[in-house]
Amino acid sequence: MTGIGVELLGVIAVGVGAAALLYAGMHLARKLGLTPARWLLPAGIGLAMVTYSIWYDYAWYDHEAAQLPPGSHILLVGRDSQPWAPWTYLAPVETRFAALDPASVSDLPAGTRRAEIRLVERRGPTVIVPQEFDCARGMIRPARGEWMPSGPSDPAWTLVCEGQG
Repeated sequence: MTGIGVELLGVIAVGVGAAALLYAGMHLARKLGLTPARWLLPAGIGLAMVTYSIWYDYAWYDHEAAQLPPGSHILLVGRDSQPWAPWTYLAPVETRFAALDPASVSDLPAGTRRAEIRLVERRGPTVIVPQEFDCARGMIRPARGEWMPSGPSDPAWTLVCEGQG
């Protein structure tokens, strides 16, 4: 199970756990002679589920980046703000990133180099895209694409061509 299925399962598990804890707490309060408000149980469950969902939004990137092969470099990170989560306009959420594992860099017979760029997207499949680099001419070629100019401003070119890849 990947993507939204894991997140949904996590939210449900947090809801069940919060329900058990709140029910036990409310039962204890009644035994002690207190009368907790009836709305505390559903409000507490909902608050726990929303809190988990927000935490997971912000923890996703760190979790995925930690699972990259050792020595991998993050090339670019995409951040988004979402209308249904207004706090993301103040602190955008990482929703995708590109990474390069220097161990995937290989020399080709034509004097070029090839590297695998890993494209990771939240709630989407991870895609590994091969890309060729002509370091002598300062050119790159995406998979099934044409050669185009590149250089030190491109983080992938820098890693592959300047001796770090």
